[in-house]
Amino acid sequence: MMISRAQIGQILKIYGSQAARSSSKVASPQDPTARQDKIVLSASQEDQMRVRRIVDDIPDVRLEKVEALKKQIEAGTYKVDASEVADKMLGRLLADRIK
Repeated sequence: MMISRAQIGQILKIYGSQAARSSSKVASPQDPTARQDKIVLSASQEDQMRVRRIVDDIPDVRLEKVEALKKQIEAGTYKVDASEVADKMLGRLLADRIK
């Protein structure tokens, strides 16, 4: 499964908006309905930034795959499965429309 940078950016935005909403809903200590327990399910901003740095460091092109394909093409042994290409194209189209 391929996850695009745009999808990762959307996930990080969702986590950020959820964190902002949950922090704005914190009740004051004088509020009689305020609870003492607190559960934080979303990632911290520091975690989000760490993930973003890792993703940004991943190269867009995997050179080892490019070289392997180049050798197959030069040797005449590279074959394309048309149905697999169509499946990938439709999968990408559907994933991009989910945005």
